[in-house]
Amino acid sequence: MNKPTSDRSLELVVDDSQTEDKYRERPVIETIRVKNFKRIEDTRIELAPITYLVGGNNSGKSSLLQAIHTAVSCAQDSVEQNTKVVAESELRYSPIGNFELLGHNDNYRNSGEKSRGSVTLEGITAEGDLAEYNISLYKARNHGNVGVERSGRYQGFGRIICDTSTDTLFSIYVPGISGIPHREEMTGYASVFRKAAGGEANIVFRNIIRLIHERGLIEDLQRMLEPMLGGEVEFEVDFDPEKDRHIDVQLAIIGKNDYYLPIDLWGTGVLQIVQICAYVVLFNPYMLLVDEPDNHLHPSLQKVLAVAFENIADEYGCNIIVSTHSSHLLTAASSQARIVWMNDGKVESDAERDLATMLMDLGALDKIDTGTKTIICTEDAIPTILKKAVEVIDRDGSVAVISLSGLNNLSTAEAVKEMSLLMGSDTKVVVHRDRDFLSEEELNKWATLYTDRGISLFSPPLCDTEAYVCIPEHISKSLGIEIESAQELRDTIIENRRDSFRSKFVNKRQYANGEIWKDGGAPKTDDLWPVGTTPKDEHVYGKDLLKLIKSTLRKRRGLDANKLELTPCDMLASLLRDVIA
Repeated sequence: MNKPTSDRSLELVVDDSQTEDKYRERPVIETIRVKNFKRIEDTRIELAPITYLVGGNNSGKSSLLQAIHTAVSCAQDSVEQNTKVVAESELRYSPIGNFELLGHNDNYRNSGEKSRGSVTLEGITAEGDLAEYNISLYKARNHGNVGVERSGRYQGFGRIICDTSTDTLFSIYVPGISGIPHREEMTGYASVFRKAAGGEANIVFRNIIRLIHERGLIEDLQRMLEPMLGGEVEFEVDFDPEKDRHIDVQLAIIGKNDYYLPIDLWGTGVLQIVQICAYVVLFNPYMLLVDEPDNHLHPSLQKVLAVAFENIADEYGCNIIVSTHSSHLLTAASSQARIVWMNDGKVESDAERDLATMLMDLGALDKIDTGTKTIICTEDAIPTILKKAVEVIDRDGSVAVISLSGLNNLSTAEAVKEMSLLMGSDTKVVVHRDRDFLSEEELNKWATLYTDRGISLFSPPLCDTEAYVCIPEHISKSLGIEIESAQELRDTIIENRRDSFRSKFVNKRQYANGEIWKDGGAPKTDDLWPVGTTPKDEHVYGKDLLKLIKSTLRKRRGLDANKLELTPCDMLASLLRDVIA
């Protein structure tokens, strides 16, 4: 073993503007729907930059990850071979040897929608347009062949998903702890790329480090690893094609060990973290799918890995989906991460067991202590805007915000009531839900689930919290621009997308009519927003408006679109103050 002789006197400088430009053109995958794949019959998951899948064994977490990677790989094979029928033996990836057995409770067949599997990806293009892409999988007529059908809305969206002509992989699947062979011969990039696409990057791990080194990316990898491994990281890659048969890769963590160690002597936790980071640095994926990385990691490293995921999502612009049993990962996750509970192959919205207990099991209540005076239970999976408003009025840290799904369910209302009792009489529990174009009368009808149980409600007049960071005053404050410019920016976008906003309004009102007015008597939608008129503030779906504003701002130099969400909204804070006072 060699002692490191590091003399890195120069820090690696990252140009943030160049990093932003590099990933500005990336689409954003917002939702994924999976049908008829292993444990999953039909489920739809909404994504954050980092999404954690939690649940018991056989709940469908791994099935979801495998479905995404299988469908993407099959679509890429279909495009590359210019055919709808691909031989099983030529598939880039399949989680089992016999493809037709992947169906949910039944084999895949050639005909019939129910005998096929499918994965649909929905999101926003780099140009800010809504897009979707569907990949359907089935058993082809001839033995040993797989049928692949692809369809979508917005041409360039599917092209990115299926592109295999660049060094970028759309998705990388990391199946738990991946063993590394004791020896590894040098192989070309095409072979390494193929192995990685097939979920077998671990087999060519030394070659991946070698390629990172040859391409001048080793400092990027070292910089990413240093905060996680607790010291200055240096790799030593040794391979001479004239005399060597095998690649030698060694690692030194200066300050923790005094010698370079070969891969065989790395700890399991270190190996797992280095693998994940190396795959990202070399292949720059759009989606990173990680299956239970916590299995062999010490709790301290699990928390470090959560931070690593945050850094990867921010710096490389990829969606990360992680299945886990670890509360340490979840409690270390930032507000940009989403936690999705899965049960019996579907996303759980009305938990079968007590929701408060489930949250405590997951560590979601760790932030609540004896100093907590108010708990806000919100339906927002990523309540960044709400939390920023809380910061304005919560000077002593006495308000906690917790994300809950299924607020429309009686079981959730009972669980929230139980949680309020659990916290004691000195703690106030408030339920926050988006207004979603409900009138005061309709909101009061819905709220009886909670008000009858002594739970306060916070549902401000605009459609959602995103709508509040899209008002001209907030845009002006956040970006430091004149309020007239902020007003013009907002009005132009709304006018150009008026039909889209009206369509969302109509859809939301249909839900209200069906749920609130089951016996009839609902107001007419055209009376609430007359056809052909300019929408009022309360007619605009904030989530869509915010995406469009941010997309527009990203094309303008010197304006940081993220400030809209990260700057506390004074109007929202004022409304919230009245509720929690």
